[in-house]
Amino acid sequence: MSEMIQFSFALSPRMRAFIEVRDALACLESAYVTQNAFYWLHSACDLRASLLGDQGRKHVIPEIVALFQDMKTHLNKLAADLPHYSGKVQTACNNINDHITKLQDGMVTACSFLAHDALINAHLNTQKKHDWLGHRSCMQQSLKTLWKNSDDRTTPLHHALVPLSDAVNTLDSMLNDFVSWNKQIAEGGVGQISPERKISYGLLVIGLPEEEVSRGIIPDISGNRLAIRVRFQQWLPGEAPKDVHDDLPYAMMLVPVGSQ
Repeated sequence: MSEMIQFSFALSPRMRAFIEVRDALACLESAYVTQNAFYWLHSACDLRASLLGDQGRKHVIPEIVALFQDMKTHLNKLAADLPHYSGKVQTACNNINDHITKLQDGMVTACSFLAHDALINAHLNTQKKHDWLGHRSCMQQSLKTLWKNSDDRTTPLHHALVPLSDAVNTLDSMLNDFVSWNKQIAEGGVGQISPERKISYGLLVIGLPEEEVSRGIIPDISGNRLAIRVRFQQWLPGEAPKDVHDDLPYAMMLVPVGSQ
């Protein structure tokens, strides 16, 4: 069986804040491993926006803590409805408490680094404004030399972010562990999802087989919490997006956490 590629769609501002920081951390980790300077700087600026509340984003740490609390509420309800899960639920709740406690570790260091590092701020400024005095040129001409000693910049931030990365990865896994997949068919490349009105959902996850994604098939959603339309497109190199017109099997799950 091929791997299932998951696409997360936030159905609430809180879940959107979580997805933004989850993806920023993943990109930053990839850039740290490969030592890709521009990729690292772009990811660091994206993460900075989430942690410091820049560019209209909310401070993400309170949102993550609130999501953990929502998850505990969901798990305790699950244990009440299905007592044979109570042992696993208690273990999961204890794990959540540990992550909430450790989450603050390193955040002061990480936030201070992201707020004050001159190179990160210079790169951020190149994204925000026109610079007629050549600031962008300075970045391009200096980065290759500056990056020869990049460990002094990337490693301290990497270590400071470990508690946050652990918490985000754990929460991301839990959001998928306690909800089952629902198999669907997108007739003519279009599917309709009608969430239960009595349940507030915070996250929609669409799953596609790896071979479909490898040939450029990507989901797009529109609508609202009560009526969601899934449309599949094909993204081919050098071509405009094309609507898929064939029937396409896919999987979906709605997660009743983080609906606020």
